[in-house]
Amino acid sequence: MTDLIFEKSKKTLHWSVKGLSWKAISGPHGLGALPSGLYDIDRRGITDYTAQIDLAYRDKTGRGFFLPIYPKFATNRGKSGGRLGIHPDGNIPGTLGCIGITDTSTKSFHDAIRITSPSAKLRLLVRD
Repeated sequence: MTDLIFEKSKKTLHWSVKGLSWKAISGPHGLGALPSGLYDIDRRGITDYTAQIDLAYRDKTGRGFFLPIYPKFATNRGKSGGRLGIHPDGNIPGTLGCIGITDTSTKSFHDAIRITSPSAKLRLLVRD
């Protein structure tokens, strides 16, 4: 079962069971968009929603976060030079392969993850 779905072609991230949706992008920088497939979401690994984070991870309110994700399939993405994750799309538009939420404020996404039990096994499906 998947919890969140990122549709690359529609540039949307959905959490259907919660009735939530955000505009988002992946790529085109670095190796391009996140590969399609299933990912584990590291609920415990989410950083605080703060201004004390790199500009690339801040939304237009000046605050941001990083939520790690891990592919459930063989890939060399995310192993050299950085991690894969979900974060606000700050600084230069687009990402190096993560999912960048492009909404003005990303606090609703951060809050939805934070109120989810730390022991929850969240899954993300990335599809074209």
